[in-house]
Amino acid sequence: MKSIKITKLSALVLLIIAGSCTNLDEKRYLYDTVTTDDFYKTDAELVSAVGAAYTNLFAYMGNTTVLPLGEVVTDEMIVPTRGADWGDGGVWVSLQQHTYGSNNARVNDCWNFLYGGVNTCNRLLAKFESLGTDASKSYIAELKVLRAIYYLMLLDIYGNVPISIDFTQTTPPAATPRSEVYAFVEKELTDNVADLKATKPTDDAYYGRVTRYVGYAALAKLYLNAGVYTGTPQWDKAIDACDTIINSGFYSLTPNYVDNFVKDNKESPEFIWAVPYDALKAGGFNMPMMTLSYLNQATYNIDQQPWNGFATQAEFYKSYIDPAQNPGPQGKVVGLNPKGDSITGTLDKRMTANFLVGPQFAADGSRLLDGGADVTDPDGQPLTFTPYINEIAPNAWRQSGARIGKWQFYKGMTSNLSNDFGIYRYADILLMRAEAQSRKTNNWSDPFTVGVINQIRSRAGVDPFAALTEAQFYAERSREMFAETFHRQDMIRFGKYNLAWGFHAADPVDALGPNGINHLNIFPIPATQINANPNLAQNPGY
Repeated sequence: MKSIKITKLSALVLLIIAGSCTNLDEKRYLYDTVTTDDFYKTDAELVSAVGAAYTNLFAYMGNTTVLPLGEVVTDEMIVPTRGADWGDGGVWVSLQQHTYGSNNARVNDCWNFLYGGVNTCNRLLAKFESLGTDASKSYIAELKVLRAIYYLMLLDIYGNVPISIDFTQTTPPAATPRSEVYAFVEKELTDNVADLKATKPTDDAYYGRVTRYVGYAALAKLYLNAGVYTGTPQWDKAIDACDTIINSGFYSLTPNYVDNFVKDNKESPEFIWAVPYDALKAGGFNMPMMTLSYLNQATYNIDQQPWNGFATQAEFYKSYIDPAQNPGPQGKVVGLNPKGDSITGTLDKRMTANFLVGPQFAADGSRLLDGGADVTDPDGQPLTFTPYINEIAPNAWRQSGARIGKWQFYKGMTSNLSNDFGIYRYADILLMRAEAQSRKTNNWSDPFTVGVINQIRSRAGVDPFAALTEAQFYAERSREMFAETFHRQDMIRFGKYNLAWGFHAADPVDALGPNGINHLNIFPIPATQINANPNLAQNPGY
């Protein structure tokens, strides 16, 4: 259990919602009982109430919200239909092939997730603003910035969305144009960020909560993508937001990349904002279930059988091998295609950290055998994860696809991981700062950019670059930030999202969106939302 006494004002107080306490000396509060007027009196009660705004985030790394719309629609991640599994009415194939429409279940699920967070913030703000006390002011700023981050995600994913900031409002709001949503998010962040606590990532009282540097990280994301959202780039503002975080001196790269993703990763100096998952008290991080084979239950002694779904595209997996850099036998990788060919080249340490490939074994060391293996699969019954995927549907081989192992799997784990997830990570801030610098100067070999890339590559154990191209920068960012939910955003910004890859043909050319942007670059407003709110208008092209 990761909860800490309220006397320490721990951000992990949000875990209280799911558990009871055996130490009767600790006074704890359940969020779902925070309803009486006599509650919001002490600082401990105020921070406990604010925790309700964060519980929604435990769905962030599930398979129904931000992760599918940030990754499964890209060249990084894929959910093949394996016979009777993962068909789901074509939901996953339509995401990969960009044929998603307003009835796609994941599109609606993510909308509900994000507006669930907005509505909770609005409810709490109505209460905190009614208090009118000095003690409530910092919490009001915290809730407004958190709400702005939810709206930043809505702005990025759906574009034109209704803005609702009044908890008592009963009239369904109309959609707000994307440029106006951008302006709202910017104002909410800039108006409130200075009132947030400027704290180190190791401060237990604020771990998992929105701090000043979380607000600046959100501003950096907003400004880095301003050209996509409004047609007007904001490179200087992006640089300033990143510099505020960098110059704080609170953050640094971990010596080992994997330390950001292990089970006990709370102390990572890269975490600017993390969701503090706990298998027993704060579940929702279902990666073991989503990616592992059914048989891997015996590998890790999991309490449930995994679902055998999420994998990565073979080409993206191979992007971690650079034959041009110090080629040699140390780069041998098996299973890249059904013939078992291998590629030689320098191996990136992030490759073995991010993916599970090769023969699979039970906890006792015995080889796992899949009696249901496809008869056409050349690997047969011995369970072997291979990067090669024979088809996306309807009969992808059961063991095809490199699996997503970025977050440490461990023996005795449940269907939920206890690994915390860093929404905003320092390596991302450095990469955003470098990109904004290079775009401003129109020079991808800018010394700052090359320095950042080589710092990250050095940690990965691969050779440095003397100079960079835009394509090399993009590939390096993709390798570093794999599966951290921002790849769709990156692909759009680099002009890659509408191109062909893997099982995705190039998107049809259109100019229905603003600035000539393909309409597929934002998702449709879910049909169920339009049916419930006649004031909503569908996004162009859907």
